[in-house]
Amino acid sequence: MQGEQRARATFVALWGVVCALKFAIAVRLPLFVDEAFYWQEGRHLAFAYSDLPGLTAWLARLGTAIGGENAFALRLPFLLIGALLPWLVMRIARRWFGAIVGWQAASLAVLMPLSGLMGVLAVPDVPLTLATLLCLHAAARLLRAVGPGAAFQLGVGLAIGALSHYRFAGAVGAGALAMLLLPQGRRLLSDPRVLVALLAGALAWVPLLLWNLENAEAGLRFQLVDRHPWQLHADGFLFPLIQALFVTPVLLATLLLAMWRTARVGGEMRVQWRFLGLFAALAAGGIFALGFVTDSERISFHWPLPAWLALLPAAAMLLSRPRQGWRRLVWATSGLGLARVL
Repeated sequence: MQGEQRARATFVALWGVVCALKFAIAVRLPLFVDEAFYWQEGRHLAFAYSDLPGLTAWLARLGTAIGGENAFALRLPFLLIGALLPWLVMRIARRWFGAIVGWQAASLAVLMPLSGLMGVLAVPDVPLTLATLLCLHAAARLLRAVGPGAAFQLGVGLAIGALSHYRFAGAVGAGALAMLLLPQGRRLLSDPRVLVALLAGALAWVPLLLWNLENAEAGLRFQLVDRHPWQLHADGFLFPLIQALFVTPVLLATLLLAMWRTARVGGEMRVQWRFLGLFAALAAGGIFALGFVTDSERISFHWPLPAWLALLPAAAMLLSRPRQGWRRLVWATSGLGLARVL
């Protein structure tokens, strides 16, 4: 009990301090060019837009409707969602890895620079990450037992993701393939409650598909064709180095070790652990492979974030073992990395 209370107190303190710093930065930081675009889109509400589905613009409109036409109000819904994300990591980790590991995984989500700053900018990655965590949590619950609550959560997560970004299709693909690799996951396809949730998630793509049909597939062509050379280039080799920078090197090494241990199908390991490891391996591995043929001119270092968040529970479990030096190094370098990014 003392260990759990200490882990919880540490997380709450870290979370409170970082949230306060993020809110202070959001007040002072000038608008990023993409944020200005979403702000303009939010002034003309629609089901979908030329670059994205509708949710990012809707959230921007909600923020300015509450707080006025200023940068902080624009970012407020995204800041609140960003503050929620470590708690979702905690829920996933606590349920399947234990209470102490749950709070420690949440603390790592706060300290990891790539996730620690989530919400400072009003960008679609914030609701996309929320959707991915909701789906991972729901899928892990469904692997234990199918219930209406978990199926409903899966449908909600799939809908939020479909309304967030084209890129969510990659998370859906990685999650679906991870499920199909597990016998328990394949059995879910015969349950009508799961099928209804999948149908709800599929229907959420309809506004975006209708926009593309009405506009000569302009959005799809940009996302899938125009922005990518689809020719081999060497920038993909920079992927591990860039991830080491934004995840921090020692934590990234721990995450990769957790991936290697949990992604192996078979043995006595919990099916939920294997599912999270498989999802992370497929998501991060797919992005790494695509890095050799896709767009190298625009920012993409944040794309693997859902994979790293899925691995944080297993990484926290590894750090709970008696390796004091390595554990302290992870916490210290993660904290320094977040401070540097702030």
